[in-house]
Amino acid sequence: MHVSRRGFLAGSGAALAALNAPLAFGETALNWSPAYMSAPAEGYGPTSMTRLHGKLPEGFAGQLYRNGPAQFQYGDSYLSHWFDGDGMVHSIRFADDQATHSARFVETSKRTAEQAAQRFVAPGFGSIGDASYPVDGPDSANAANTSVIRVGDELLALWEAGSAFRLDPVTLETLGPKAWRDDLAGMPFLAHPKVQPDGTIWNLAVSGRRVGIYCILPTGDLKSFDLVDMETPSYIHDFAMTERHIILLVQPWLYTRNIPPFTNSFSWEPERGLRALIIDKADISNQRWAELPPRFFFHTGDAWETADGSICLDICTYQDASFAMEGEHGLFSGDYKPHQTASASLELAVIPMKGEAKFLKTGFGAEFPRIDPRYQGQDRNQVWTVDTTSRDYAPGAQKIRRFDWQRGEADSYDYGREHMVEEHIFVPRPGSEKEGDGWLLGTTLNMKEAATEVHIFDAMSLKSGPLASYRAPYAWPLGFHGTWSQA
Repeated sequence: MHVSRRGFLAGSGAALAALNAPLAFGETALNWSPAYMSAPAEGYGPTSMTRLHGKLPEGFAGQLYRNGPAQFQYGDSYLSHWFDGDGMVHSIRFADDQATHSARFVETSKRTAEQAAQRFVAPGFGSIGDASYPVDGPDSANAANTSVIRVGDELLALWEAGSAFRLDPVTLETLGPKAWRDDLAGMPFLAHPKVQPDGTIWNLAVSGRRVGIYCILPTGDLKSFDLVDMETPSYIHDFAMTERHIILLVQPWLYTRNIPPFTNSFSWEPERGLRALIIDKADISNQRWAELPPRFFFHTGDAWETADGSICLDICTYQDASFAMEGEHGLFSGDYKPHQTASASLELAVIPMKGEAKFLKTGFGAEFPRIDPRYQGQDRNQVWTVDTTSRDYAPGAQKIRRFDWQRGEADSYDYGREHMVEEHIFVPRPGSEKEGDGWLLGTTLNMKEAATEVHIFDAMSLKSGPLASYRAPYAWPLGFHGTWSQA
């Protein structure tokens, strides 16, 4: 169906999540400031990374792409909110036992204007901006800084409240915003698209209580775009999907007023609970609701259906929205103290066809859940996460974990106190269909060495440590999400 872009985008705002950046350190703290320092305007590389140990596993060849904010300062002025920083897309190319890093900023209209002014002018999730800055749609504030996906011959930088931005997958040059159809130009494109094993992509466009559902063919062509009503204007950063259904999790953090910055426009209303809108992919009009206890969340692993029709999904939950509302308060000002905000926990949401839906707790702090993409939407057991248990000497995490839902068993690796761990992603072993047969790949900031590292694990044996590790001759800012492109 064709829709009115003007009508859909009315009320659409920047939608991200929260943290910030450090200026001062306690006596026992490590120097984590490189995690939040602006990257060079010209980007990085290509730069060879030094191999620390091991070698690339047989069959492991391709590129890790990652995205995250990388502009935090102009002169003496610091950005108000980490999630409003201009996006920088990184590429780490693996071949012939070598790892090569490159990175470039995404050249959005926001970045162009702020580079010219040499100050922050655009509004954002936690930034008021300059009232004189012209905002004629979501892309006026688009930071393109949250995630990245390879679609056909294009690499897309994602920011959930505006267009995907097209990049050259080799040079990382910005090619401009992506329009899936003429009448969808400027339409939001969520930062967490779901990819079926056959390559079909599903994603959302969120504006208030209205949600557009994209279905994109493996070629990159749009198959369909439909609208649904989630009844309340809930904050949506991620969703889940089975082979047959899309699951929209309508959490009780609601857009209730228009007060800058964007975080002030939301209210936490736990009495509403967490509602799940379950949508038939074959017939978008076929929908049902389920009720769950109140939770706040940013990320799901994904969902599957059991033989009796129950839907299960792994999700990293918070008890309320305080983290989103407050973030890691004080990172920019130097007033940050670890432990000041609650971390997320890994839970399993179980939604039966009839009866009460519930959460099953693991007791583990967790964020950035990832699964074996060959089992997207299918019955599976494994989920990989970053352990978010707070520490008292530095922000961030130092441990990764695999959890087996069937056995209730966990396998983990602790990088040590000097590391800040980013999201790790699953890389399938070519030619294999067995769940978990592949590698876990991720980056860390080594605070002691002031350098970024990349590590490769046997995905089913994290406790054995990295199979291979590489270090850049510099540190780059912490990012959010990434993807793998097989050579």
